[in-house]
Amino acid sequence: MRGLLVAGLLLAASGARADEVDDLLAPFAAEPSVRELQRAAARHAEVQPELVRSWQRRIRTAAAAPTLRLLAGRGDAELQSSVALDGSQRLTVGNGDTWRFEGSATWTLDRLVFDREELHLSREAQRVAARREQLGTEVAQLYYARRRLQVALLTDPPANAREAAQARLDVDELTAVLDGLTDGALSRPRRSR
Repeated sequence: MRGLLVAGLLLAASGARADEVDDLLAPFAAEPSVRELQRAAARHAEVQPELVRSWQRRIRTAAAAPTLRLLAGRGDAELQSSVALDGSQRLTVGNGDTWRFEGSATWTLDRLVFDREELHLSREAQRVAARREQLGTEVAQLYYARRRLQVALLTDPPANAREAAQARLDVDELTAVLDGLTDGALSRPRRSR
C-alpha cells in the first residue's frame, strides 16, 4: 500500500498520468511478475519453506520408528548347556548344522522429546532462509534492471544500430540470467490462471 502511495506521488510530481504509465508497461503484461519469478527461483534452488517443514516431519517420524535388527545364519558350533532331571548340568557342543533366525526391534523414545538432528535442521533452516532472501533480492534486482532497459528502449530508442544491438544484448543477458535462476520461468509461456 505504501509503495502505491509513493508511486502515485512520484507520478503526480512528474506530470505523467497513470494511464500513460499503464500504456507504457502494457507490452510487458504477458511476462511473469517479479513475485512469480522469485517463487520459481526458490523452487529451482530448493530453498522453499515447505522443504524445511518436510524435514521436521521426517525427523519426528524417524524418532517414532523402531530400529530393526534381523539375523540369519547357519553353521557355527555352539556351546549348549542343559540340566538333567537329577540336577546335573551337561555341556555339549552343537554341530552347527542348523539354521538360526533372530529378530529384534528397539525404540529410542527419548528422540520424541528431543533429537540432536533438530539442531542441525535449525542451522540448515536458517541457511535456507538466508539463501531464499538473497535469491529473492537478486531476482528482483535483475527483473527491474531488465524492465528499466525495456522501458528505455521504448521511450528513448537508440540512435544507431550498434546502440540498439547493445541494448538488445543487455536485455537478453538479463533474461538469460533470470531464466538460469528460475529454470526458464521468464521465457516459458505463462499458464492461464
